[in-house]
Amino acid sequence: MKICMLTSGHDVFDNRIYYKEILSLKKRYDQIYLVAPGDKDFVTEHGIIVKCFPKRKKWYDRMRPMKDIFNIAKEINADVYHAHEPDSFQVATKLKKELNAKIIYDSHEYYPEAFAEHFGFISSLVKNIIYLYEKRLAKQADCIITVNNILVDKFKKYHDNVQLIPNYPVIKYRNFENKLNKKPTFIYVGGLREDRGIFKILQAINIIKDRDFKYIFLGSFETEKFELKCRKFINNKLNNMDITFTGKIPHKRVFDYLNISHVGFVILQPDNWRYVNSEPVKLFEYMSSKIAVIGSNFPMVENIISSCENGILVKPDSPQDISRAILKLAENLEMVKVMGNNGFNKVKEIYNWNICEKRLLDAYEKLGEKLK
Repeated sequence: MKICMLTSGHDVFDNRIYYKEILSLKKRYDQIYLVAPGDKDFVTEHGIIVKCFPKRKKWYDRMRPMKDIFNIAKEINADVYHAHEPDSFQVATKLKKELNAKIIYDSHEYYPEAFAEHFGFISSLVKNIIYLYEKRLAKQADCIITVNNILVDKFKKYHDNVQLIPNYPVIKYRNFENKLNKKPTFIYVGGLREDRGIFKILQAINIIKDRDFKYIFLGSFETEKFELKCRKFINNKLNNMDITFTGKIPHKRVFDYLNISHVGFVILQPDNWRYVNSEPVKLFEYMSSKIAVIGSNFPMVENIISSCENGILVKPDSPQDISRAILKLAENLEMVKVMGNNGFNKVKEIYNWNICEKRLLDAYEKLGEKLK
């Protein structure tokens, strides 16, 4: 079976697409292609053939990439096309008609809500339009893959083959001990944005700036404006604090920083509906690294942290609440170690990619039977 992944906006080495799904499929299938934005075609160290097209210049630059994806993907002539956004899946529906291929829609984000955020006061109208657009397309899928029960319930209203494959971390079963810093170390991993609580964390640090803790932020700022806001605040109020911004780093190096940290931040903000109703990937990545968590008191996050006893819930828009959590954990590192182990054990038991891999391979096996 020849498989072709399609993405219009994700990186070639996107964690879910490449390191989870593609590498899982590679265990069973030899011919795997990835069509993604990039500078040039190449073959990865795992033998995945990557075909690239120029990245879109703006969020609304969508037609030209779709044409590029179609032309490249048609030439590949795959048996299964696996698309990761509504626009790349629209390409897949055309490939299905022309090549009689099987197609998968992998909805791992709230796409209608995310797209509508660009439209201000008419965002509700745009969201409803995109819902209808997505529904019309998704009905043509041979299989729909998604990441949580809210999305499963949405797609099951009009499709009978919906698979729940959460974004749980890949666990390497080995015994290891974190090489923790001597002083309490707090880490954030991901894009640096206002709605992910970065500025709230800085405000919380300012409240307790008399304490000697280390803070690490892994990732790049989404906008220059927000970076200037954070840099100005740090220069004016936190100039002598031990705060490190690494910028974007290779996926494999993230673990080096997690390994020295005690606590991870998941401070998504409440004004974003998508965040309130999500299971953040970073939460599970922290858990898989044996570190405790300070998390937003949203229902899905609360359900995980409360049941696992691996961290503290806070009001994400309250710097005072965040600062209290930082102090509580920093002053009891033995408790932090217990929390880290609690989270790690739950990941080994429940929240791991091995479970998801089996579901993914089963879904492909069923599609393969239909191709015979």
